[in-house]
Amino acid sequence: MWAAANEDSHFANMDHSKNVVNILPSVEMMVSFNGDMMRSNKRACLLYAERMDFKELIQLRLAEKADQRRMYITTVDSSSFQELKQDQSLNVTFAGFMENVVRMLKDCQAGKLELHLTAREQILSSGGNPPSPDYRLQFVEIRSFKNLVHLCLPCRSAPLNTVLFYINIMLDASHKKQFIMEKNLQQMQAEITSQRAHMEHLGNENSQLGEALAENTRHLGEKHSSELQQMQDKLSKVNEQRSNDLERNRRAISGLQAQLEKASQDKNDLKTLLEQAEHRSQALGEELTCCKTRIVTLKDQNEKLQSDISNARKQERKLEYKNEDLKQHNAELQENIQKGNKEKANIAAELEAEKKILHTKRQALEMASEEIAKANQIILKQGQELLNHKKTIAWRTEVALQQEKAVHEKEKLLSLREDELRHARITIEKLREEIPQQLQTMRTLAHSLELKYSKQILLLKERLSIPTGKENRR
Repeated sequence: MWAAANEDSHFANMDHSKNVVNILPSVEMMVSFNGDMMRSNKRACLLYAERMDFKELIQLRLAEKADQRRMYITTVDSSSFQELKQDQSLNVTFAGFMENVVRMLKDCQAGKLELHLTAREQILSSGGNPPSPDYRLQFVEIRSFKNLVHLCLPCRSAPLNTVLFYINIMLDASHKKQFIMEKNLQQMQAEITSQRAHMEHLGNENSQLGEALAENTRHLGEKHSSELQQMQDKLSKVNEQRSNDLERNRRAISGLQAQLEKASQDKNDLKTLLEQAEHRSQALGEELTCCKTRIVTLKDQNEKLQSDISNARKQERKLEYKNEDLKQHNAELQENIQKGNKEKANIAAELEAEKKILHTKRQALEMASEEIAKANQIILKQGQELLNHKKTIAWRTEVALQQEKAVHEKEKLLSLREDELRHARITIEKLREEIPQQLQTMRTLAHSLELKYSKQILLLKERLSIPTGKENRR
């Protein structure tokens, strides 16, 4: 049932080492060493699973982690596999057997199964056979009632030459790792020295950049403060001029209102004059009736009073002419009143339109002042951000690559801030150009309004003064 010793030598031989393939990476797991049937102690072991190319040969190797001289080897070839099939009723091929062994080792690593290494002499002691120094490697599933053994493989302690062979391989691998690590260490030290030199260079550049940035921020702060002071002075002057213009407009509007009130009073006077003329016409009608009665009564005295009748007829004709003149005058007065009402409505509409225009101009000035205040806030925020960037630049103590990235980011931020400052200056210059233009347009509008309303008032006065002159002539 056991594999021959020459089969073990295939794995512990440098000539065949090229054909050895690991079917599972070397893992550390706990193995139960059963000293007797009642007690067991678990030890940490390193497990190696290997197979030989072009041969039906597999080997499991256990080495205690604390003392790797204690090594246990399980080798299964085709003949021992046939004996295992008969003894343990295995219904698989050799390839399937390898796959099942790998799966059970993974289950042991996951904790589903356990590895038990039991001395064979304890198992055979009950049968009366002579004791043997060999072992059995068992894949056991722990259960509450009775443990289930999935597979039992023969195992034996490795001879000294095999142990020395694998220890030499491990030493060679460790020497190679040590050599590679020394190389890497030298490279790392060279890189560290170069990085330190680069960091010193970057530190010097950083200090120079900090000084230049501080100088630029100081110049910019002084320049912005002077520009802000000039803008504030200009704004105060503009506000004073605007208040003066508003006061003038108010005075002009109050004068126009007084003139309109005077025109309304003149209209009322004209109405009273018209009423008086109507009373006079009524009195003249009464006189005409009296004259007619006299004519009727004086028919008998026609011959005597021929001259009186002719005079009365002349007077009657004069009165009729006067009546017609009064009617025409009344019609002209009514037309003048209607025209005055229309012109009054037009003046009121124009006053409302001019008030709306003044209101829009006032809103535009308020918006301009708000935009200037926003620009001032933006400039203050940018000054604070420049101070924050200065602090962050002073706090830079990271690795060289991170410092380079941070420097690039700060340069981008500084360019963005310069663009924002440029845009803010452009907006301020635009506001400087627009505010005097708006004030000039408001002044021209107010002046044109004064001229327009003064002309209209003069025309009204002339129109109202014309009928009174006719009446005086009559």
